[in-house]
Amino acid sequence: MTNDTNCVDFIVVGSGSTGSVVAGRLSEDGKNRVLLLEAGGSDRTLNVLMPGLGYTTLYNNPRYDWRFVSEPDPTRGGRTDFMPRGKVLGGTSSINSMSFLRGSPEDYDTWAAMGNTGWDYVSLLKYFKRSENFNGPKSDVRGASGPQPVSTLRSPHSLAKAFISSSVNAGLNYLPDVNGGQYEGVGYAQATESRGWRYSAARSYVWPAKRRSNFKLVLKATVETIIFEGKRAVGVRYVHDGRLIEVRANRAVIVSGGTFGSPQILMLSGIGPAGHLQEMGIEVRGNVPGVGHNFQDHAGTSHTALTKTRTYNVMQSPIEKAWIALRWLLKGDGPASTPVAHVVGAHSFDQPDRISRLQVMFCPGGFEMGDSGPQFMDRPAVSGLTNVHRPYSTGWVSLRSTNPRDTLRIQPNLLSDERDIQTLVDGHKLMRQIFATAPLADDVISEVEPGEMIRSDAELTAYVKANAAGVYHPSSTCKMGIDDMSVVGPDLKVRGFEGLYVADASIMPFVVSANLSATCIMIGEKLADELLH
Repeated sequence: MTNDTNCVDFIVVGSGSTGSVVAGRLSEDGKNRVLLLEAGGSDRTLNVLMPGLGYTTLYNNPRYDWRFVSEPDPTRGGRTDFMPRGKVLGGTSSINSMSFLRGSPEDYDTWAAMGNTGWDYVSLLKYFKRSENFNGPKSDVRGASGPQPVSTLRSPHSLAKAFISSSVNAGLNYLPDVNGGQYEGVGYAQATESRGWRYSAARSYVWPAKRRSNFKLVLKATVETIIFEGKRAVGVRYVHDGRLIEVRANRAVIVSGGTFGSPQILMLSGIGPAGHLQEMGIEVRGNVPGVGHNFQDHAGTSHTALTKTRTYNVMQSPIEKAWIALRWLLKGDGPASTPVAHVVGAHSFDQPDRISRLQVMFCPGGFEMGDSGPQFMDRPAVSGLTNVHRPYSTGWVSLRSTNPRDTLRIQPNLLSDERDIQTLVDGHKLMRQIFATAPLADDVISEVEPGEMIRSDAELTAYVKANAAGVYHPSSTCKMGIDDMSVVGPDLKVRGFEGLYVADASIMPFVVSANLSATCIMIGEKLADELLH
């Protein structure tokens, strides 16, 4: 074993949407010595930086994607889910759809009401604002000088405008700013990009930090265990270039391995459900039963229709690809610059016994969900996505082995609560109403999914059970709270331990009503601020 003689103040494990923020912010003053460990490789590649190229080259690519696959899900007839997670500097922020959504203020207020003091929307707003550099209209609730660029759409497709108009005509609100604090309605998507280039959390926070003498980044570093002295975390052991290296942290170890990586690291270090750890032959350092439990994802299905207008999925000829790439390179716009969804929004089905909501997304390219991710159709088509927000269903993750390079067992239990199924059924009815409303209706040729023959509630329920999948928003496996199943407290410190924190999507008490990146960045801003003060 090699001892790293350069003892640091903070060790951050994982460079995703939260870890990058924490490491970058902690190193800004030039005083704190910060070590950032990332299991993946470099993000300095066109596949990552050019959005349009990334959508077809990153998912299911072992160089960039961990390529997780779930266990057969008994709530969906044994279906397995493909679950891409970024295996690269920036984590999933380097391979995701770039959608930037804060979600519902009510989500955070509910987190606070669950005992998480300081996590209400008003208290968190300063961290959302501090993080972002928004290029849209000035607003009291938007940031304009933060490290993370957030851009309005560079080149909205004409059918995106038609979808918004049809949604409004069908009774939904128009949102001039989908991150303006008003949750329900539809509006144009915003993206983590600048001038058409992807800006992952790493590009925004870590690239500047690499110029600082007090900051060190190690890529392709696999953390095997956390080192303790009693109940205090004092360092980590990791493998790099075939060497087992031990490094110490004077102040804290921050685990930001994501919804799958963070519980795995904790359990391999002896923190988790005692029974499971004993089964795996791991000495129990702390019986924290919530580690790996409370897993949530947004269950989603798609509503796809053939259209008269040409869409992005059929722009595949060599000449078109060359034109798209050249336009992006010279002007930073066009199809290669846009996030997957051009329109995002939400609709509430609030009832006394069902708080589930529906996320609405519109993509100007038709695709079908395959075993390895979205597969583009060969005819002009559009897809409207319907995802369950505030789901009731929960699953779990557990160790498959004690090898840190082995993948976890992931059981989504995605539709374990019938209320989530009903939300998706109602969502398809809403999406059909929008697609059947002018002006979008004038462009629709026919419905591909669910299919025009599927009409009754029973038929839609069967369709949902057969086709619903997680939409790549896994969360909540190290939940924050004050109950016995909480893994971290409101300060994000692991319960029962000192100097050990978890910060990423895994700490969400329940999955936020949005794509996760904006919330994860905010979590990093909040923890860094509290560690520095």
